[in-house]
Amino acid sequence: MAIRTEQDALLNDVKNNTGSAIQPSESIIIDDTVEHTGPYFALTALAEAVIDSSECTTNITDVPATLTIPKGVTIYGNFQSIELDSGTIIAYKK
Repeated sequence: MAIRTEQDALLNDVKNNTGSAIQPSESIIIDDTVEHTGPYFALTALAEAVIDSSECTTNITDVPATLTIPKGVTIYGNFQSIELDSGTIIAYKK
């Protein structure tokens, strides 16, 4: 795979350095406000991200309508779909 952008380089580094600790089958950067279908098992905020919880399908319960993930924080769960209000995340697919 030819590395074309900084995002490609970042995703390449994630793929090469996670080893068997996480082992995602795919990771994508989400920086828009449309729904993305998983399933995802982890989300890492590259910039503070606000997740529109009311538009997500997940196993997390008792969550407010929006959930803020601070920059650099990774959350784990079973996210069938993700929709951001703002920010940038890396979403890791199973």
